[in-house]
Amino acid sequence: MPPVVEMNYLAVLVGAIISVAVGALWFSPPLFGNAWLALVGKTKEQAEKDFSPLKIVWALVWGFVLSYGLARVIVWTGKATPLDGLLLGVLTCVVFAVSSIAVNHSFEGRPTKLTMIYATHHLVEFAAIGAMLGAWM
Repeated sequence: MPPVVEMNYLAVLVGAIISVAVGALWFSPPLFGNAWLALVGKTKEQAEKDFSPLKIVWALVWGFVLSYGLARVIVWTGKATPLDGLLLGVLTCVVFAVSSIAVNHSFEGRPTKLTMIYATHHLVEFAAIGAMLGAWM
C-alpha cells in the first residue's frame, strides 16, 4: 500500500500561480510570444486589443484545476518527492495534454511549430507544478 499523502490546498493554489507564471513567460516576446503570434496570425496590437484581465482569472481557475488533478495523482500514488512529482507531471502531460493537442492540431492542419510551442509549454508547466507539489505535499 502506498504511503498516505495528504492533500495540501495551499500547494495546489501555488501550482495554479505557477501555471499562470509559466504561461506568461512562455508566451512573452523573449521566449515564444512572437513566434506564437505569427503562427496564430495575430499582430501584437491585435493581441493587446483582445486582452482582458478576465483571461488571467480563467487561466488561474484552470491552473487550479490542473494543479488539483496533479495533486490528486500524487495523493493516489503516494509519490511525494520533487522527482516523483516532476515525473508524474511529465507523464500526465504527455498522456493527456500533449496527445490531445497533437491530435487536434493534426486534424486542424496547424503548423508543427505551433503544436511544439503548446506541447513544450505544457510539459514545462506540468513538470514545474508536479515537482513543487511533490516537494510540498
